Amino acid sequence: MKKLFITIAFVAATMFASAQLYVGGSLGMNMQNGKDKVEGNGMSVEQDQPKTFTFVFAPEAGFMFNDNMGVGLQLGFGFGKATQKDYTYDPAATETVKTTTIGFAPYFRYVFAEVDNFKFYADARVSYLMAKPKAKFEQDGTSLEVEGAKTTELGFGIVPGMAYQLTDNISMNCALNILELGFNTTKVKQEQDGVTATQKTNEIGFGVNEPTAIEIGFFYTF
Repeated sequence: MKKLFITIAFVAATMFASAQLYVGGSLGMNMQNGKDKVEGNGMSVEQDQPKTFTFVFAPEAGFMFNDNMGVGLQLGFGFGKATQKDYTYDPAATETVKTTTIGFAPYFRYVFAEVDNFKFYADARVSYLMAKPKAKFEQDGTSLEVEGAKTTELGFGIVPGMAYQLTDNISMNCALNILELGFNTTKVKQEQDGVTATQKTNEIGFGVNEPTAIEIGFFYTF
C-alpha cells in the first residue's frame, strides 16, 4: 500500500510539474437587415426584412496536465433580438423577440499532433444550454409582452480543433464544430393559462445543433 501511494504521488507530481493554466475565450456579434422590393404593372412594393442582432460571449479556462492531456470549462452567454413588421395585416404593427441564453461545457482535451506552431486536438465535452425568449407586440400605441417557450439542451460531443501559437504565451484556437460527432437532447416547455406543453427531441450526428461551423478564440497560457 505504501509503495502504491508513493507511485501515485510521484505520477501526480510529474504531471503537475509540467501543468499549464490557460484562460481566454471568444466574442461574436452579428447584425442583419434588408429590404424586399417588387416592381411591375405600374406598381412598386417595398418591405423591410426582419432586423436581427446577436451577441455571444464565451469565456474559457483550462488546465493542461502535460503536452497532450488537459481539462477545461467553457461558459456561454448570448443575447439575440429580432424585430419584424406585420405586412399581412398591419404594417404599423411590430413584433420584437428577445432571447437570452446561458450555458456551460466542461471538457477533456487530448492533443494528438503538433506541427511547427500548430497543435491539433480533440475535445470530449458535455454541454448544457438554457434559452428563454420574450416576445413583445406593439400596435397603435399599445403593447403586449408574452413569455416564450423555455428551451434546455444537454449534449455530449467530440469536437476537433487546432491552435496556432502566436507567441510563447498567446495562441489562437479554432474549434471545428461542423465536424462534431455527438448526441443532443432538447426540451422545449411552454406554459400558458395553466396548460403545460413539453416537446423533447433527441439528435445524433455531425455538427449537432451548432449555430456556428467555426469558433475562433484567443488564449493566454501562464
